[in-house]
Amino acid sequence: MTVLDAYGGSGVLAVEAWSRGGDVVICERNPKTVRAIERVVAAFDAPIVVRQADVERARARIGAFDLVLADPPYARDPSEVLGLLGGLVRKCLVLETSPGHVLPEESGGLKLDRHRTYGHCDLWLFKREKE
Repeated sequence: MTVLDAYGGSGVLAVEAWSRGGDVVICERNPKTVRAIERVVAAFDAPIVVRQADVERARARIGAFDLVLADPPYARDPSEVLGLLGGLVRKCLVLETSPGHVLPEESGGLKLDRHRTYGHCDLWLFKREKE
């Protein structure tokens, strides 16, 4: 399974995906954060590709993934993020948002499967509709 951690952050989501057998790529635009992620990846000796890139600008060059994990900055409009990242998703997208957002049931061939609130975050699972 190919996995994209679209907003690298700490790199922990990517390491977890790798530990479960995923072929993982991380995109993170902040150079300091990229270096921190590279240290985390090295500590696990994980063959995770870390790219210093803004996933939204680089999406045409990145390709598609079976699973996309997206925890964008909470200041971003999650509906916009859903639209921008939808083309990268072959099977499913997990999107984290702050609570209180309303996202569409369908977007670009992705259909909402589940929505859950956990403390101060919401998780949205979208799956690619079968054609």
